[in-house]
Amino acid sequence: MKQTEIIKYCDNLLEIEKFSDYCPNGLQIEGDNRQTVKIAIGVSISLEFIEKAIEQDADLIITHHGLIWNRDERIIRGPLKRKMILLLNHGIAAAAYHLPLDFHPQLGNNAQLADKIGLVDLEPFSQTPQYAQGVMGTTTLRTIDAVSEHVAEVLNRQPLTLPYGPDKINKIAIVTGGAQGFFLEAIEAGADCFITGEISEQNFAMSREHGVHFISAGHYCTEKFGIQALGAHLGEQFDLQIDFIDIPNPI
Repeated sequence: MKQTEIIKYCDNLLEIEKFSDYCPNGLQIEGDNRQTVKIAIGVSISLEFIEKAIEQDADLIITHHGLIWNRDERIIRGPLKRKMILLLNHGIAAAAYHLPLDFHPQLGNNAQLADKIGLVDLEPFSQTPQYAQGVMGTTTLRTIDAVSEHVAEVLNRQPLTLPYGPDKINKIAIVTGGAQGFFLEAIEAGADCFITGEISEQNFAMSREHGVHFISAGHYCTEKFGIQALGAHLGEQFDLQIDFIDIPNPI
């Protein structure tokens, strides 16, 4: 398949038309529309990521966090210029899927993280007319220590845990990435514990006052699994080589 055909397939699969996002979803940098053999996938398209994709002879790059954001300045300079020159000179197309990849009910970051940590009986919360922004499920790991240790093992990263919820945990809510602002919605939905990527100062008092655990497990780490699931799907569907390029990020 050509670069444009794969991107169009992803656009339809992830239903990008449903989302009002902070960035363009789908194609961000046009390539030479070659037949695609290898796709480099990853969380964020940094300069290091692009250089490694070129070294690995990738024909197409697909990431969760792309190059173009609505609040960015409209001047092409510095690192952005260097990234664009590399892509254009090598004919590599770049596509990104932000909220569509967070909230997809099967391939999305929320659903994938819930599966990785073993949640069952999943249900949506923070429902919009077209999609759910969060997922909640039950766990057999009854204590916050057990949940925190399991999350650390799955993500290979020690999370920051606010252990101020109930002694026995039943329901865990998830919104990956920088979603600490969803904590109150998770509380109101009946969660005993909320897992996200980042944390804000006010979450400390909220956890104590509402009596609900909060786990900050890293923005990057909580959002690795969605892009990996998308890559695996594309590899199986179209017999493509998929390379996950991991650029570890402590945040």
